[in-house]
Amino acid sequence: MKAKSLYTLLLLLVLMACKKERQSELKPQTPVAEEKEPMQMYQMSEMAAYMEQMYAAHQQMKQQILDGEEITKLSFDLENLHSAAFTDPKDYDAFFKTWADRFKQYEVQMIENPEQAQHYYNQAIQACISCHEVKCAGPLPRIKKLIIKP
Repeated sequence: MKAKSLYTLLLLLVLMACKKERQSELKPQTPVAEEKEPMQMYQMSEMAAYMEQMYAAHQQMKQQILDGEEITKLSFDLENLHSAAFTDPKDYDAFFKTWADRFKQYEVQMIENPEQAQHYYNQAIQACISCHEVKCAGPLPRIKKLIIKP
């Protein structure tokens, strides 16, 4: 069965390649004198990299909580919320600072009150969601998946 599927796939690839060759033969080749801009690689800001680190850590914490394990420490430094550089420095404003401080409080409470870890974990994730709804909505779908449903 696998051999037949592999043979069919190979045949399709050969036919598609032949079709492309015929199309290129039919089209007149005219040199295009376009100058292309050099491709620029996306450079993640310190804050974006830090948030990716926190996202990964919260995936692990979610699983620990679901498994009934106690979270005794964070794998990231909460103070980086106020020291990591943003892509746009104007984003580090009073609104962000308020939500960052609230997030930090919930993270500390999660460690200090292991019997209520799920509650404080979800509160911390909700703080992220509330901030991202206003500041940077792109990662919202990923962040929402971190919530532990009752």
